[in-house]
Amino acid sequence: MPVVDVQSTDLICRTHDMTYKAEPFVIEAGQDIRITWSKEKMTSPYTGIDPVEPCVFWLSPLEKKGVGKVWSKIHEYTNDGGEDAANWCSAKIVNSKNYYDFTIPGEIIPGKYLLRTEIIDIISAGKTNYADFTMGPHFYSNCLVLDITGNDTAPLKNPVSIIDVYKPYYKKPFYVEGTKNNLFKLPGPAPYTTGKP
Repeated sequence: MPVVDVQSTDLICRTHDMTYKAEPFVIEAGQDIRITWSKEKMTSPYTGIDPVEPCVFWLSPLEKKGVGKVWSKIHEYTNDGGEDAANWCSAKIVNSKNYYDFTIPGEIIPGKYLLRTEIIDIISAGKTNYADFTMGPHFYSNCLVLDITGNDTAPLKNPVSIIDVYKPYYKKPFYVEGTKNNLFKLPGPAPYTTGKP
């Protein structure tokens, strides 16, 4: 089930349980990581997932448990500028057999991190019912633990609170229907770029 209330702490990882007993996935800084979604949600092109959904990926030190200004956006993808629904992130995931690849920043301090992956269903975001949240953006976030190895010392850049950067959208729509394209502004700062702060 998605999170539909941007003021809920469930928005962080779609769960109240922040203990994370699972073994971390070990990856070296600067390497590509492949995120795979279950076939239960994505079975065939444009079935089980809306084709106009952006993706956002965040990283936070594990010991912070996702609380406060600890999340750095490391990657995002809406569409490639094309007008067809097939250009959106969710359609690319479906058509690639449910996976998406991106790169872990190469300069960050090694250690254990939470990786927050998110698909945002924006199809009805311009019709938000703020009384009961039955309409509007639906947030499909999940978290997994990474053990990032390497020898560098750069901290994460522009850390923010997930709740704080999503909260402004409580009173205004995410989604604007343009004449040529679906315009969408993702919450939070620009993604992490290479180069030490």
